[in-house]
Amino acid sequence: MSLPGEKLLVNDVHYHISDQGQGDQVVFMLHGMPDTSELWRHQADTLVKAGFRVIVPDMLGYGQTDMPQDPVRYGGEQIIADLLVMMDQLGWDGVDVVGHDWGAFASWELVLNVAEKFGRHVAISVGHLRGLFGNITEEMLQKNWYMYLNGQEEANELYLANRCAFFCDYVIPGHPDPDEVVSRISDPKTMRAMLNWDRGNPMAAYYHGVLSGALEYPDCQVPTMGIWSEGDHALWEEQMTDSSKYMKADWRYERLPGSHWVMMDHPQEVSDLILEWLK
Repeated sequence: MSLPGEKLLVNDVHYHISDQGQGDQVVFMLHGMPDTSELWRHQADTLVKAGFRVIVPDMLGYGQTDMPQDPVRYGGEQIIADLLVMMDQLGWDGVDVVGHDWGAFASWELVLNVAEKFGRHVAISVGHLRGLFGNITEEMLQKNWYMYLNGQEEANELYLANRCAFFCDYVIPGHPDPDEVVSRISDPKTMRAMLNWDRGNPMAAYYHGVLSGALEYPDCQVPTMGIWSEGDHALWEEQMTDSSKYMKADWRYERLPGSHWVMMDHPQEVSDLILEWLK
């Protein structure tokens, strides 16, 4: 499912975009794997009621947005270019941005590279990208093993078998609505589009780039709140708390109970934290 919205042609892709509220302050909300814009339904409702305008796209390959089958189209530079064109077409500047999972990867890329376009930032699960990619630890390898599996062609067949049983048990354990996820990704084209995020952005290349100095992420100049949940199976706490080392703006850290999908586990608490930070 996706939030109600309309299609917008962005570069060569039709994005499905939900645009709610009439407020002058705009919040851009970006989801990750394996979700759609529906992930943010509770937070979007809270923000609209508080007077914000809330923009929530189905990210590339998800929901009602187009699903290119070439992984190259999912590369970070192309995703960020899409989001910036989207902002220009919809006529916003000085927007706030909230991201989770791959959406938080994108939100960090935005605030680190075009800080002047953003007011405040909320990153859920994913910390500053220099801290995320700058250390290879045993905990990181234990958490991120599935990202390397996602890059293998055989993953498609493995994940589709037995109504996505392996995928649900080992790749998205704790997801609050696995039945909804399975109903979407059981289509091979949808499954391939989802995995293309990992195939178009191989983690080994990012780690090598940061550790070798070929890829540099600047200090963050946009006030940022990081939220990490105690039951997060995919990201470890240190990569979030280390973000404080790479900030040249206000930083706030909140640790909550719940799974990787803490905004679904504790919708009101996460909504209240976001609202308080953005106000």
